[in-house]
Amino acid sequence: MNTGSPATRLLIADDSDITRMMLAHILQEGRDLRQATNGEECLAAYRDFRPDIILLDLNMPERDGMSVIREIRSRHGDHDTFIIVLTGEGSPDALSISLNTGANDFLSKPFGNAELLARIGVAERQAALTRQLRSYTQRIREEIELVASLQQKLLPSHSPLFPGVRIETIYRPSGHASGDFYDYFALPERNTLRTVIADVSGHGARAAFIMSIVRTLFRLTQTRYFPLATTVRLINDHLLDIIGTEEDFVTLFCADIHFSTNTMQYINAGHCPGMLRTEEGATTRLASSTPLLGFFPITPQVQQVPFHAGSRLFLFTDGFFDWQMDNGALFSLPMFWEQAAGCMERPNNFVETLRYRLAMLAGHGGSFRDDVTALWIATGSQHA
Repeated sequence: MNTGSPATRLLIADDSDITRMMLAHILQEGRDLRQATNGEECLAAYRDFRPDIILLDLNMPERDGMSVIREIRSRHGDHDTFIIVLTGEGSPDALSISLNTGANDFLSKPFGNAELLARIGVAERQAALTRQLRSYTQRIREEIELVASLQQKLLPSHSPLFPGVRIETIYRPSGHASGDFYDYFALPERNTLRTVIADVSGHGARAAFIMSIVRTLFRLTQTRYFPLATTVRLINDHLLDIIGTEEDFVTLFCADIHFSTNTMQYINAGHCPGMLRTEEGATTRLASSTPLLGFFPITPQVQQVPFHAGSRLFLFTDGFFDWQMDNGALFSLPMFWEQAAGCMERPNNFVETLRYRLAMLAGHGGSFRDDVTALWIATGSQHA
């Protein structure tokens, strides 16, 4: 046994005083031992002691070993504690049932010291490996939480100072680190608001890393201006260098709202359609005309539409409609589009209103399976 590791916590549960004394005598050295005389005592000791290993007699009064296994595995959700069942029956059925219920190993009475120590050695190695995996998992979780915290800081914290322009957003990762991203900033010398929303395939740290590259390249154009087509081509070229042979990809919708000319130029690269509401109340679908990014060289297609005072732009990721309602039915883009279009007449609080409608439709808010990100830009009577 590795004396540098924490002492193994071992619980012996058997109604025979002689068996418990014998087991304790053989196993006491270098281990932290507890004993129980029946199933109820075993569960009480388990909750208080949290053993690494349980030597569990199947035939005990008050509560048998099979019931103890079910309690630990099902009610407590503990699949780490190593359970070795002890039985004098020699019944293949009892052994197979106990293993199927959640036991890890078994010893048939009578057994020799060598066999007992060998089985305990296997259990201790498994317990040590489990502790190590838990430690690694916790370390990874902390790293992911740090990435998520940094991602939040990369999001814009205030709206560009254009009179009469209102911006609302939502950013709700499905886990910690996210593959979603949005940004917006003013290009004052051009009287232009530049904005983007994007979605990386996958989740976790890998998606967050790729998204940080997209964000950095896009934000670069705030200080060193590039047209939209040049910006998207630059992002795609860098993605090809980094993930060109992998399965990752990025969808992106970016736009320049030119207040001096009352127009909006945009590129939709494989992303969800943008929703544009004109000042007259008509809703337009801004569909993709450029392939998604990260697969092959592209020539971005720039589209242009009017954007007068009173216009509104809604951009979102597919997490908004790719989820399951409480009744088991899948939500869909057409259903989401109908709900969003019905809220677009609002001059403010669009995001909160839409979120409330989705919650009412779903029953209990829906079960979002993906990151949920959205950006809403509305102009009033003045924007220059």
